Amino acid sequence: MIGPTTTLQALALAACGAAVVALTRQGSLLAAAAGMVVATASIVGLGPGALPPLALFVLGGGALTKWGGARKRAMAAGEPNEGRRGARHVAAKLAIPALVAAAAGLTGRADAWAAAFAAGLAGALADTAGTEVGPLGGGSAYAIRGGRLARLPHGSPGAVSLAGLAASAAGSAAVAATAVVSGLLQGWTLAGAAASGGIAAALLESAVAETALGRRFGHFGRNVLVSAAATTFGWAAGLSLGGRA
Repeated sequence: MIGPTTTLQALALAACGAAVVALTRQGSLLAAAAGMVVATASIVGLGPGALPPLALFVLGGGALTKWGGARKRAMAAGEPNEGRRGARHVAAKLAIPALVAAAAGLTGRADAWAAAFAAGLAGALADTAGTEVGPLGGGSAYAIRGGRLARLPHGSPGAVSLAGLAASAAGSAAVAATAVVSGLLQGWTLAGAAASGGIAAALLESAVAETALGRRFGHFGRNVLVSAAATTFGWAAGLSLGGRA
């Protein structure tokens, strides 16, 4: 296993990551500060092994958002403000994983908390990867409208494409694999469950996006929904699977 060996080393690396987010304009100063709070809670609660999958989501998701930005904006599928994240984005995607890590620290580390944390991050990156890569992959995007499968422009709420689905699966799997390599998760079976939870949560967001409930939630509320669904799945998987290899 690889990764930071001490809590202080992990916190120092997290501070460097927060600086990168601010300096490269992936996020505002407030967003970088909020990310550092999340990183601190994660490292203290779950140990240094929590940092690599968290960093993968934050820096990887930021890079995917910037990638092909001009082309995505021309398609009306790009993020506003050139993809620069605010503290609200951080809260929507990372508040629940941070609370999970804090709970782990208060109750003692358990596989269920680690799996919930990893699944929450897997869902976050699956959602981001699908949204950001899908428009660049060409092809058509589809969603259920009026009980039927409808072809829609990329960037439409709930619309998915083959490229977006592949990116979601890859992002979720990458987070779960990183969690095993860093020592956060014990066993590839648990990692598979965390990755599956992340993908399922991202698909759930697509399914509810244009329902009355999804419209009421709005963009940020649906991000919280992804996080809540993924962490719940991961927690249940952790309880049932434990550290099984």
